[in-house]
Amino acid sequence: MIDRYKVQCEGCGELTPSHDIITYAAIDSGHRQLCSRCFNAEVAQLNGLEGFEDFRFEPIGLVDSAGETHQFHFRTRLLGHIVVLDAAELRDECPAGYQCEVTGDPEDDLLALLGRLVERRRRMLSVRHLTGEGLQTAIAAQTVRGRIDWDDSAVPPTPLLVIDGREISWDQFGRMLMAFEGWQFKLEVVDRSDEA
Repeated sequence: MIDRYKVQCEGCGELTPSHDIITYAAIDSGHRQLCSRCFNAEVAQLNGLEGFEDFRFEPIGLVDSAGETHQFHFRTRLLGHIVVLDAAELRDECPAGYQCEVTGDPEDDLLALLGRLVERRRRMLSVRHLTGEGLQTAIAAQTVRGRIDWDDSAVPPTPLLVIDGREISWDQFGRMLMAFEGWQFKLEVVDRSDEA
């Protein structure tokens, strides 16, 4: 039986979860679907980083301020002279909910990078920005942090916000803002590897 959530890596041949596949484009070999381990090995070789050690970190569960456990999966990507460590929740084997990343130097200790990422996750999970459910969802305080995504079900596509790991439509967020009619606001957008 074919597992629709797995893709065969064109490097090592292993069936790999789709969230750990990277489309790798090279002038001489075209586009290939590689697992992160094969991708990192190729990038390390191209950049003369023979000492780069790739780790596969086991998923970990972290508890948020409401006592709910969130399972985070990790992926390491070597991007030339930086290394990126991603953490994401999965829904149907695709990144969803809480997601973030940290960057470092390929010579950095990946366990230390993981420690930074886990601490960032803990800080993020310790704060609730929304209260209520459904039509009763409201902004808990005067600050909201989240991630900008896109709603591919809307025509035309519109922004989709992920706040407290929950998908919030652009219209739903607009209705929440109506509670602050007449107030001022400051919108600050930061890179996904920075802490908001």
